[in-house]
Amino acid sequence: MNLSILFIAILSYLIGSISGGVVIGRLKNVDIRTKGSKAAGATNAFRTMGVVFALSVLIIDVYKGYFSTFYIPYLIGNETTVAKTIAGFSSILGHVFPIYFKFKGGKGVGTALGTLFAFPPLYLATFIGFVSWLITLFLTGYVGLGSIISGVTVLTFYILSSNCIINELTFYVLFVAIFFIITHRENIKRLLNGSENQFQKIMLLNFFKKK
Repeated sequence: MNLSILFIAILSYLIGSISGGVVIGRLKNVDIRTKGSKAAGATNAFRTMGVVFALSVLIIDVYKGYFSTFYIPYLIGNETTVAKTIAGFSSILGHVFPIYFKFKGGKGVGTALGTLFAFPPLYLATFIGFVSWLITLFLTGYVGLGSIISGVTVLTFYILSSNCIINELTFYVLFVAIFFIITHRENIKRLLNGSENQFQKIMLLNFFKKK
């Protein structure tokens, strides 16, 4: 393995391991990994701690993904697409399995979003994926389902918009889509047995019912 790639992977993993949920939680004297779904991401933070707390977590988680993917390869001197995808992959792994916090982190969605922003060819696909997440959330109230659908949407739209050209970014967005499914496997189980947490208040049908 190229030594620069190894350094990029290690540094990106260490940065990804900086869990926004745990850091903000410690400032507030609370561990969100003991609450709700026990994940350290922004979704569980929102459910258990509110909007401001969750927004702070989201900003940290998204930016660390972007920073790792965009800046670490630049600082190491290897800005190839392969190097950037490895940086993104490593930062997501760091978020889900943070070395600083006993390898107990979030589900990687916010951090993955940050990594996608580091690739200009993925801007439009990422935007479409985000819109699909919002639509799913507003229609069903299921955040996990929205995350899974958004990952598949980014992959599908990128493949179609690049005329089905298979390259490093194709494999990267494929990894992201599969990883979302893996990290949300418990959500899938709960969806199937009807016990998944649902944001009733944000659903459009409930909103219009109140009107």
